[in-house]
Amino acid sequence: MSRILLIAFLFSQTWLIAQESYLTQTAVIRLDASTPLEDIKAVNENVNTILKTNGEIASLLLMKEFDFEKELMEEHFNENYVESDRFPKAYFIGKIQEFSLDLLTSTNKQFLLQGSLSIHGVTNAFETMVQLRTNRGNIELETSFIIRPEDYKVKVPRLLFKKIAQEILVTISANLIQDQLD
Repeated sequence: MSRILLIAFLFSQTWLIAQESYLTQTAVIRLDASTPLEDIKAVNENVNTILKTNGEIASLLLMKEFDFEKELMEEHFNENYVESDRFPKAYFIGKIQEFSLDLLTSTNKQFLLQGSLSIHGVTNAFETMVQLRTNRGNIELETSFIIRPEDYKVKVPRLLFKKIAQEILVTISANLIQDQLD
């Protein structure tokens, strides 16, 4: 079902043209909002990502797919912060600058990734560095960056301000497999 949603989403974009693509339904996103007072970490292992050979990339995830060590943290995340029932998805649409399959080897190569990131119904311009390499015909992608809840209108109550980091470390890894539909 989630692959169908991603494919439908991508086909609605005018930039999607007939090209070779690499995709996965199991990219992994880790969040770390820990502070000295509280260890807050989550992982989502069901992130849909597609990369076209021209460097255009898109990712889609369901917010409720984040797993926390403590069930109560997960409940608060979904109900009070990201409001998963109201804003069930987060997505990224962008382009890896100067990307070419010919540049990729088994050694990490760094590229600039630019686009727009949408969380909690708010879309912001986004830029980070991404590491890419090939592995047995697949493309492995890794990146990490910081997001601020306030930039996406995620409100943290004053009482919990010292327990939840104001800057959340996001780490992403994906093993993108060549799409057999190409």
